[in-house]
Amino acid sequence: MEKTPPRAVILHLYAEAKGLDPRALLQMHVQYLKTFQYWILERLELLGYSINIDAKHHAELLGLRPGEVAEAVDAVLEVFRSKPESAAALPPLLTLPEKLVVVEAAAPRLKEVLRLLIQRRKVSNVWESWLYVLHLAAHGRPTRLGRALYKALKEGREPGRAYVEEAEKLWLLRWIIALEAAALDVGTKNELDALLAAYARRIPGVDLYPAYSAFRYMASDVKGIAMTTPALPPEKIFELLGQL
Repeated sequence: MEKTPPRAVILHLYAEAKGLDPRALLQMHVQYLKTFQYWILERLELLGYSINIDAKHHAELLGLRPGEVAEAVDAVLEVFRSKPESAAALPPLLTLPEKLVVVEAAAPRLKEVLRLLIQRRKVSNVWESWLYVLHLAAHGRPTRLGRALYKALKEGREPGRAYVEEAEKLWLLRWIIALEAAALDVGTKNELDALLAAYARRIPGVDLYPAYSAFRYMASDVKGIAMTTPALPPEKIFELLGQL
């Protein structure tokens, strides 16, 4: 099976859960990327978007369920008070709630794939994009986060929580969030507050306050509104997350 961009699969499953036309939603998404998000699309090397994807096979491979995917997508859309159709404007990068759904659903398979990578063995092409957007592998090798998650899964820890906790131990969680905020066009402190609150509801008990240190803040012309932007450029964040 050839690799398919994770966002395309997620949108297809989301459309199914919401009673939307998957093909139409993907068409809207591709048009949005061409207009606004090309910098991410190019960096992730995901130019092979297809309207006629076989989402069912990808969902079965990872164990994804449309309902769980829809809950994760809605958690992000609610931050921006967006309608379901606005999911087409989500970036190729998966958001943290979506990442956790994938990690939880695919944990047994992820553990095996990461084991093979650690042993420097080849894995199916279908995993390449998923591992990359989860920051678990780069250049065909497991990243620091990939190795840490593999160890946690071997120990039998809860997959989603382990992903977040290991990312924070490595000082990467804040940069994962910063990159997602940039991709989501978060531009104010109020929007960042709402995004972190939405994330926190998906992982109760995990302190996301350190993520604020990954941003710079500036006064605006509007009283009570502070502008915010990641403290590092996206390319530098990609480098940090891709370290082996």
